[in-house]
Amino acid sequence: MPEISLPLISRFLGLMLLAWQPFFSGPRLPSLLLCCIGLWLLARRQVDFSRGGEQRLGLAFVLLLVPVLISLPGSFDLKGSLLVVLGLSIFFCVGLALLAGLRRPQDLAWLNRWLLVVVLAWVLDGFVQLALGVDLLGHPILADGRILGPFQDNLRLGLFVTLLMPLVLWDLTRRRPLLSLLLILAIGVIAALSGARTNLYFLLLGLALLLPLFSWRYRLSLALGLVLVLLAGFALSPVMNERMDRFTAMAQGSEHGLFQRLDHVLSGRMSIWNTGLRMARQRPLTGVGAGAFEEAYPHFAPEDDLFLKHRPYHAHNMYVSVLAESGLPGLLALLLLAGLILRWMLQAPPVARARAAPYAASLAVIAFPVSSQPVLFSMWWFPLPLLLLTGLLAALQQGKESPGPA
Repeated sequence: MPEISLPLISRFLGLMLLAWQPFFSGPRLPSLLLCCIGLWLLARRQVDFSRGGEQRLGLAFVLLLVPVLISLPGSFDLKGSLLVVLGLSIFFCVGLALLAGLRRPQDLAWLNRWLLVVVLAWVLDGFVQLALGVDLLGHPILADGRILGPFQDNLRLGLFVTLLMPLVLWDLTRRRPLLSLLLILAIGVIAALSGARTNLYFLLLGLALLLPLFSWRYRLSLALGLVLVLLAGFALSPVMNERMDRFTAMAQGSEHGLFQRLDHVLSGRMSIWNTGLRMARQRPLTGVGAGAFEEAYPHFAPEDDLFLKHRPYHAHNMYVSVLAESGLPGLLALLLLAGLILRWMLQAPPVARARAAPYAASLAVIAFPVSSQPVLFSMWWFPLPLLLLTGLLAALQQGKESPGPA
């Protein structure tokens, strides 16, 4: 039995950032406990900012935080913007605690292994819900046929399993390609039956990153199997059927312009993105304030905007959201952070780069710009990219030093 230590507790709580998502408080409780560990490490001066991992984490949070601070004076929702500042400060401490728990290669292997268990449990729960009408926790399938699994009142099941797919299946694909292929197809069923387009985008992006790890024989089998799985999923999902009908109507229709037809297919996303860009054009240096998209929306939307009565609380795209809320400084900082992560990967020794690759793959899926994404600075979503970032930084740091015992 492993000795209970602070690094082990940090690793376990890092796992709970995802595993506890369907339950009471979601990631709030593990985030709070990890923040306390991070603060304790800072108070005891056990955080070494001369190490690459801590330095890079600090730089990442500076890039995220400075544009938010710049947006404060003109924010349409000062309280919401201050909460973003507080949240980023808390999650910086969370990140320090996670790095403390991921010092060694076996620590990352432990996290990867248990994240795979979590994904498998969620996928199994989704299939139970599909077969019996209720999942293992008694949550019923939605009236429109959507599979939610243990996530009783939201669509996060398909989102999380598709985003984590590259991370949890990366090493498995090299060792057990047939098993990995079957798991990808199972995740594809869940993505199709979740009724959200975003999950299908993330599934295909993750598959594109995993595909080079398969031999040609498996690639052809996977492509054929995934087509059949998605067709079957669409046939079983009334929501996806309705959205396919929208797409067909857009392709055939000519009575409306391209913008209106795309807006219809994308459930109004084009209108939301257009208003977000109007915010950025009118406030290019400060934006409307971090976390203030919903409050600012009526001030920038066209008079015929459908969302004036039911305002969207975020832009449904990470880059449009950051540009609208924090202006050009926010967007440039986010792009700079993405460029730095790529540079750190390329500069790392081959062994460290290979160890960090699964985390980089899932981060790349999140960062892909042409998709509808959750708001970056939210309590339930930010722990996922943070966990991936700290895992990547820990893997890169392990190539530079010989860590001590856990």
